[in-house]
Amino acid sequence: MTKLLMLMSALLVAASPNRYSEGQVWAYKTRPQDIGSLVKIQKVENAPIGTIYHVSLIGIHVNPTTVTVLQHAPVSQQTLDESVTSQVNDPGTFPDASDGIAQWRDAHGGIFTITLEQIADLTTKMLIARQPEQSPPVN
Repeated sequence: MTKLLMLMSALLVAASPNRYSEGQVWAYKTRPQDIGSLVKIQKVENAPIGTIYHVSLIGIHVNPTTVTVLQHAPVSQQTLDESVTSQVNDPGTFPDASDGIAQWRDAHGGIFTITLEQIADLTTKMLIARQPEQSPPVN
């Protein structure tokens, strides 16, 4: 009986490691215009509110001709669990998230619990809102 309990304990520990770690690159459920976009886990840290995953996204389409990156987004494990589809070997070209993480800490920022797809959508909406309006051509 003791051997069985030890075996079960070992199996539970082996079956429940955190599947996300720094440096991993994942494909995720994207918006239709962002097919091929990837997410990289830049930093993992434990906090009183739980584990925080600092991620970057590449391949976000603002419009048909403009593709951008999201340098830093602090997300929950729930966000990753609901978003990622498969780990990829392609390292991609991701920005350094250090500045974004430092700004987030200085601001005592929160974390996203929505999906990566929704974060990409919010990002593009904010970028579009910041763009100056195009003046009509003068004839």
